[in-house]
Amino acid sequence: MTEPRGLQAWLKLILNQQMPALDVVVQQICQLDERNEGNADDLAKIVLRDAGLTTKVLRVANAVHYNRSGKPIQTVSRAIIQVGFLEIKNITLASSLIDSFLQGKPRQLLLQQLTQSFHAAVQARALVPRADSAKRELVFIAALLRHIGKLALLATREPAAEHFVRECREYPDDEHAIAMKYLGIGIDSLNRELVKEWKLGDFMLDALQQSAPAGSVGALVNLADSISMHLSEGLQSATMLENCAQVGQLCQLTLEESQQQVLLMAEEAALTANQYNAESLVPLLPSRAQILAQNTEYKPTGYEFSVHLNTLLKLQRVSDSLSRLLHATVICLQEGVGLPRVALLLMDYQSKSFVPSYVAGRDTQLWRNQAAIALEQLRKGEVLYDLLRSEQMLWHKKLNGADIGVLQQFLPYDGDCFVAPIRLERRLFGLLYADAAGKPLTDRQQIEFELTAQLLTLIVQQSDGKAVD
Repeated sequence: MTEPRGLQAWLKLILNQQMPALDVVVQQICQLDERNEGNADDLAKIVLRDAGLTTKVLRVANAVHYNRSGKPIQTVSRAIIQVGFLEIKNITLASSLIDSFLQGKPRQLLLQQLTQSFHAAVQARALVPRADSAKRELVFIAALLRHIGKLALLATREPAAEHFVRECREYPDDEHAIAMKYLGIGIDSLNRELVKEWKLGDFMLDALQQSAPAGSVGALVNLADSISMHLSEGLQSATMLENCAQVGQLCQLTLEESQQQVLLMAEEAALTANQYNAESLVPLLPSRAQILAQNTEYKPTGYEFSVHLNTLLKLQRVSDSLSRLLHATVICLQEGVGLPRVALLLMDYQSKSFVPSYVAGRDTQLWRNQAAIALEQLRKGEVLYDLLRSEQMLWHKKLNGADIGVLQQFLPYDGDCFVAPIRLERRLFGLLYADAAGKPLTDRQQIEFELTAQLLTLIVQQSDGKAVD
């Protein structure tokens, strides 16, 4: 069989692929105009036609990034009212696109490319000022689809497409020449044709520009894309130092603060992937530990807690993303206080369970999918039951004879741990948990953990009811 070559040959092959979401749902979504009030009903109808899509949209809409109130959103119509038309439109669009590329058994190369795009989307969203929430959502989608041509090519499973993508990873500066070699068409031309064919909108055409004016969607997407490509090299690589300097200019941050933002967004990407039912991408995302391992050997200064606390207070002062604040809190405890394993478990009001959402430390990634605490599991007399009744922070010490009950799944060797309830008025917002991986905790760590828990409670209370970003 002759390999496809040239624009028309590749377009015909790609458009004949079994990707119904791209053929129908995505086009319908992109045609909706937020200025037309009737389109809110049309959007709800599009989502409700697919039970699986409805479930995913509601799952993402209930995530803390969009729903700060903690009150469960149970219908698509309520989600549009409470979260916003544009936000739900883009959640639906992203869910449909991700499902399209993950259907069947995607090959590793496609998963790697989609992971990079997903990570770039989360990084890009953080580059837009919080006040411009509409642009944030557009930038998220634009970065997700920056490499729409490569994703579509890999979905065909054609050898020439896979050779093209592999060689581009080795020689990114020669992308055009490599595309001509294997495809017979420049990848930029294919990107533009697919955007037009699938009616993805003018903002996507702007995002595809290699040389885009400063502050434009294209410039933000290109910066986020570079971060997603080079972050695995470590923060001290020449490219990442340049990228972080640009982040600092855009977000008015110091170099160190911009590096912390990039790291927080790397963690955010894993959480967001779980929210979009794209768990298969999580192992491929660069973890904080992997990124930091590429740097020169770190030497403690003794002021780590002060540095992280100041970062957290600055984020709070500028009313930044609640999700980013929650991540920063967990990192403050792990790196600033020196607590080996930390988790923030948020209350899922639908299942009435505490679900590990923000984690840091060895083996804690497993908690996201394997550990949860249902309120109905708690028994009178066990540690967590008594904690929730007293509403006080708990320091459970190794072998003190207390019944740790459901905490066993986090603390299998009955070591020291801290637990504190986080409340939003009279509602339980979540649990803050930390342990010493089987070792004793110290009085200093107890004081700093309690201070951080109090600050987190204040952050949550101040964020309640505010518009999300």
